[in-house]
Amino acid sequence: MLSSVRFRWGVSVTRKYSKARSSAALKALSKVEVGQVMDFTSDFPVVIEKASGAAVIDVDGNRYLDMTSFFGAALVGHRNPVVLGAIRRQLGRLLHGMGDVHPPAVKAKFLSKLAKRMPAPDYKGLLSLNGSDAVETALKFATAATKKAGIIAFKGAYHGLTGGALEVTWNPVFRSQFQSTLAGRGRFVPYPTDHETAAKVLEKVEQIASSGEVGAIIIEPILGRGGIKVPPPGFLSDLAKLAARHNLVFITDEIYCGAGRTGTYLASDIEGLAPDVICLGKALGGGMPLSACMMRPWVADAVHGASHEAVHTSTFLGHPIACAAGLGVMQALDKGLAGRAAQIGGLITNKAQEWQQKYPVVLEIRGRGAMIGIEMAPGVASQVVAIALRKGVMVLTEGVSNETLALMPPLVITDRELNRALNIIESAIVESQKSLIIT
Repeated sequence: MLSSVRFRWGVSVTRKYSKARSSAALKALSKVEVGQVMDFTSDFPVVIEKASGAAVIDVDGNRYLDMTSFFGAALVGHRNPVVLGAIRRQLGRLLHGMGDVHPPAVKAKFLSKLAKRMPAPDYKGLLSLNGSDAVETALKFATAATKKAGIIAFKGAYHGLTGGALEVTWNPVFRSQFQSTLAGRGRFVPYPTDHETAAKVLEKVEQIASSGEVGAIIIEPILGRGGIKVPPPGFLSDLAKLAARHNLVFITDEIYCGAGRTGTYLASDIEGLAPDVICLGKALGGGMPLSACMMRPWVADAVHGASHEAVHTSTFLGHPIACAAGLGVMQALDKGLAGRAAQIGGLITNKAQEWQQKYPVVLEIRGRGAMIGIEMAPGVASQVVAIALRKGVMVLTEGVSNETLALMPPLVITDRELNRALNIIESAIVESQKSLIIT
């Protein structure tokens, strides 16, 4: 199912590009928003006015094709009609619920349908508003289940920036200014991308697990912000078995790669896993803030209410509008979008392989489904992002040094739109490599 709303596109070489209103809006924003949020001094940001399907328009009327899904959240497209319909129906019934006291009916419906997509029938869920919340839930419940605070995590991992989640987020950029608040719970090991490295990583994990100081392992089945890296086949299964031997809670963070992004509902489905805990977010709500921590009973039941109080809850737990949107996302996937991820991945990979043959700055292609990373020579990916924006394509980088171009379009993007976006990105690669001397 593709969105029925499409924007018209001009020829890129004659495309007029204006930033007057965006610049004015950014200047005004800089006076009232905390400065660390954005780089207000550069000419890169634009201010978004509206979006539909895979198309975006800024306040200056510039049109873009979206190759980001807005951090992966718009997996089924911006303002997907099925999601909008679900939201509108819920708006006419109930805007806000009483999460842990008088639950909204739509929360039960959403969790029931989500549980049916899990790899085992006994998962129980706890809903929140963003990925960090889901990770916080996972780590708290894991600690309650094992009575051990240590967690094995992976270099390059991004699990969120709230206090607990930051313990297992690796990038020093996010950690350094808050180091005094961290307890050092995370024990980081390399993220493997080949069988030789995987064997060494498993040995290291075994060593740490044998110390008796850790109670959980958390891993992204595909490393997202760390550069869209895929572990070798069998590694996740071996890691899960190791966790079971040591009675560790095995947590998969599917916030970026799950909910249909890679061609299966969960990225870990490809290895037939049933992790102890699964964290979901981003695409789960189709643009509405929604996340879920799905747990097997031995973890879910480790935390008990105290007297009349739920000890892990929040005001907006199971928010009715977000749950309705989540139901719409699942419906949209079932109406034909679920199979689109593999098709998109094939088209992108084929084109990227052509680039690799033609352009020395294109080094490696990684990923699965509609989650493809293209590692480029130092400094190139960021240039491509800036040039592509001026030409009408929104794309972002991943990786510790922003070396990986991340292609993660909405599943509603048509082949014509995708080919146009890829052609523009290619022209940006050509333009950016002219400023480099390749040896």
